[in-house]
Amino acid sequence: MLSVFTFITGSIPGQIRCAAMLAQETVPPVAEGAADPGLFDMLPLFAMMALVFYFMLIRPQRKQAREHEQLLSGIQKHDNVRTAGGIVGKVAQVDADHDLVILTIDESKNVRMRVARQSVVAVLSKEDAPPKIMEEDNAR
Repeated sequence: MLSVFTFITGSIPGQIRCAAMLAQETVPPVAEGAADPGLFDMLPLFAMMALVFYFMLIRPQRKQAREHEQLLSGIQKHDNVRTAGGIVGKVAQVDADHDLVILTIDESKNVRMRVARQSVVAVLSKEDAPPKIMEEDNAR
């Protein structure tokens, strides 16, 4: 076989012959016992992917849903809550039969709003409750 030195420094016909010889080299035959990987060879990989999927996605989502359900079951009258839409109000009534919560938005004008119980995302503490807003009519 021609050397690499001949390939680099040789003439063009010599380079062509060397390239042709390299292209014709045969690959050693594969042993009969070594076959393509089958389903059972890939099974541990699929099992590991399923475990990662469970611990990274499913388990945290279930924990969050359980905490939200505990929050919803603990809503009582006079709690300050925030809805998913950003509305903050005081709970006037909890209607468990229809799965609704009636919020008092503005006590001075008796503004109330009926929202789905699932839309409540947080029960606010006394410090987090919004301060009383001075009405524009009274400010003049």
